[in-house]
Amino acid sequence: MNIMESFKKINEEKKATIVMVTHDPFAASFCRRIIFIKDGAIKLEINSNGNRKEFLDKVIEAQLVIGGQE
Repeated sequence: MNIMESFKKINEEKKATIVMVTHDPFAASFCRRIIFIKDGAIKLEINSNGNRKEFLDKVIEAQLVIGGQE
C-alpha cells in the first residue's frame, strides 16, 4: 500500500480530514475536493465524482487554466 492509499484509508475509516499541499496532479487525484490557490487567493474548487481518472483529467485542465490566469 502506498502513502496515498494509506491516506485514503485513514480518511474513509477514521473520518479524518487530511490537508495536502501539492503541485502533482496525480497525487491530487486521490482527493475528494481540491481548492486551487494562486497568489494567496482561492481561484477554483473542484470535487471528485468518484472516478479518479476523470478527476485527474479535471485537475490537469484546472491547472492549465489557473496557470494561465493573470
